[in-house]
Amino acid sequence: MNLSLLTFLCLGLYLPVWNALRVTQPYRVVGFRGEVELFCFYHHTGRHEPEELRVTLYRGMYGEGKQEVCTSSFTHNQTFFQVEGVREVRCRGQLGPGRVNLTVSGLRGNDTDLYRCGIEVMYPPPYLRTFGNGTLLYIPEEPGCSLPEALRRSDMGETSVRLALAGLVAANILTVISVIAFLLYKVLQRKRRFGGITPMISQNDGRFGYGNFQ
Repeated sequence: MNLSLLTFLCLGLYLPVWNALRVTQPYRVVGFRGEVELFCFYHHTGRHEPEELRVTLYRGMYGEGKQEVCTSSFTHNQTFFQVEGVREVRCRGQLGPGRVNLTVSGLRGNDTDLYRCGIEVMYPPPYLRTFGNGTLLYIPEEPGCSLPEALRRSDMGETSVRLALAGLVAANILTVISVIAFLLYKVLQRKRRFGGITPMISQNDGRFGYGNFQ
């Protein structure tokens, strides 16, 4: 076996091992108000540090072939990115030493699922791509945010009816109080008018068959 063939075999055996990429993620993350922060840690073994990376967040059990939430490329000169994802989801990313900090917002309760980070080394060669082990993102349902529009309108209509009924009852009560106060006023006024008259006493001496009044 000549020296050239031996060198080729050695490079073929050790080059994939020397240039390797591994991605790890936390097991579980809980969101707050539809937003969650996810850390994608990567470990690259190679002669040169990656100068350009591409990160992609996938939803589902397997990263490849599943739903892509958002993706973006960044370099060491441009370490921050912000992109629009599927539906109303927005992704912000920050490159750090050996990790990518992903902040995903616009999530709902039914977005609770397993999410995997896919990281690609774009430059320098060789091209590498791998996926993380996956993180369960639990998104609590915000109270009042998931009510259908028809239900919200129904609640508003019911509130308006209650307010109208309350106003009608208050008006009736005020009317009854006004009538009672008017009647009491009339009674007191009548007592004042006839309270000073001296009652007439009949005296009959029997001479004329009728009484004299004083």
